[in-house]
Amino acid sequence: MKFINTLLIIFLLFSFPSSPRGQEKLNVAKPIPWQTLSSGLSLFRWEIRDQNTLVNTIAIIRIDPELWAFRVFFNRQPKTIKEWQQSTGATILCNGGFYQENFEPTGRILVNGTFLGPFRNRYMKGMFLAEPKKGFEHLPKATLIDLKDSNSEEKISSYDQGIQSFPILLDPKGQVRVNQSSFQANRTVLAQDGVGNLFILVTEKPLFTLYDLGHYLKGLPFGFQFILNLDGGFRTQLLVQVKEFKYFFSGQGEGSEPSRIFFKEPVRLPSVIGIFPRSRH
Repeated sequence: MKFINTLLIIFLLFSFPSSPRGQEKLNVAKPIPWQTLSSGLSLFRWEIRDQNTLVNTIAIIRIDPELWAFRVFFNRQPKTIKEWQQSTGATILCNGGFYQENFEPTGRILVNGTFLGPFRNRYMKGMFLAEPKKGFEHLPKATLIDLKDSNSEEKISSYDQGIQSFPILLDPKGQVRVNQSSFQANRTVLAQDGVGNLFILVTEKPLFTLYDLGHYLKGLPFGFQFILNLDGGFRTQLLVQVKEFKYFFSGQGEGSEPSRIFFKEPVRLPSVIGIFPRSRH
């Protein structure tokens, strides 16, 4: 019953009428000035302005899966994102998908070829997959899939790492697949483009509803073809450490979200996604 109630609360948060946010006219004429952190790894902080006032920033990490490996980590004794970095040595870490009050995942996750969490949860809409198994090296090293596709289980069985989540903010047909709502929070999303890059995005202010974020990201000049929402709010966590460069963002302490009652400060996560250079993975 606790599991059903938790999902019901999450579902209701996405179901109220919405007011648009961050829909100012985009300037797409100039090329994106990516900051190169390492080979195949770049950062850009997209600023959202209302006239001359900065209202939000989206931190965007662009990753080439041919050069960077992905791993999903899970522990029933949750850790802060900094503790996860210390224990894994990952170059990049972000929060994973949704979980229950007892820190069990609400959707299926895949850790080194082992499935955890419920095999099927109808609320889960998409899945991040990475690191094809032996014999499937021809597949993309990291990808996002739609769980309603008829061959989704076949794709899942071909990979060693994965996290299910919801909703799909943008599907390959260009549809924003989320209802309008009034719930605003920090957001963590995964995206992919048409040439195989994977992106991690976090909003640094709790101003977007999921509906507004999907439509906003659809209009950005990054060529996103698939966008999947991960957990957000106070669980929005991103840590990047490349040589002398460091970036850390935590959604903790921002916004006034009802689901905060499920979590204790500092925010501890049972699952994270870690990214490593393939030369040392």
